[in-house]
Amino acid sequence: MSSVEIIQQEWRMKLDYSRYYRRYHDESDAHFHAERGSSAARLTPLLPTERSARILEIGCGMGFALAALRQLGYCDVEGIDADEGQVAAARRRDLPALHVAAEACGDFLATRSGRYDAVVCIDVLEHVPVGSQLEFLGGILTALRPGGRLICQVPNANAGVASRYRYHDWTHHCSFTEASLDFVLHNAGFHEVTVAEADAPQRPRYPFIPRRSVARWALRAGFRAIRRLEYGLELGPAEAASIPLTPNIVAVAIRPCEQPSRKE
Repeated sequence: MSSVEIIQQEWRMKLDYSRYYRRYHDESDAHFHAERGSSAARLTPLLPTERSARILEIGCGMGFALAALRQLGYCDVEGIDADEGQVAAARRRDLPALHVAAEACGDFLATRSGRYDAVVCIDVLEHVPVGSQLEFLGGILTALRPGGRLICQVPNANAGVASRYRYHDWTHHCSFTEASLDFVLHNAGFHEVTVAEADAPQRPRYPFIPRRSVARWALRAGFRAIRRLEYGLELGPAEAASIPLTPNIVAVAIRPCEQPSRKE
């Protein structure tokens, strides 16, 4: 480890992440219930169908997704986070959250080899230094049972607000395109990697009725069309048509049932 990395690690240990996190999340019941509902809607199509599945959330924060998993009927769930304040907030709601320092995450995962059917990692990978991402993902791979899945959401470098999502949080190290996210997951040992838009805008049921939600949807669709046209002119229409444009992208990646042998 270089001297710069050592200094960065020491600073990370001193950071109060709640200073940033509480800009967007408070501990009110109304906010918690709203975030729990959003998490449930986001995760439902990505999760294993068996409610007996054993699930770990890395970066559980104040417990929105943990509560959503319980609401959906998953009983065998647990979460870890490097920020003690957020873990305390989750535990005040009787959620199974555990404080695990960032530098101890690898050891934590190593003690749980083949334990989980799914690992949920929402807005976490971008906080891991690029040089450590393969090791981090390798730890997740080991903690999954064969056939288990990683559900991973990261900032989308293709989005119109990509620069803000990349730099708005001081602890971010990078953002991803659909290609770079597929690349790092594949090289960490996952297969059947699928990458899609996260929280893609949905067409209103009655778009012909004037109201604020319809106007917002129409404006967003218009700006997305302009951005896709720009990509088409620069990259060609075929590639432009498949580029995700939402602020975040989400991947589902599967641990192979048989681990390929590594070349020496």
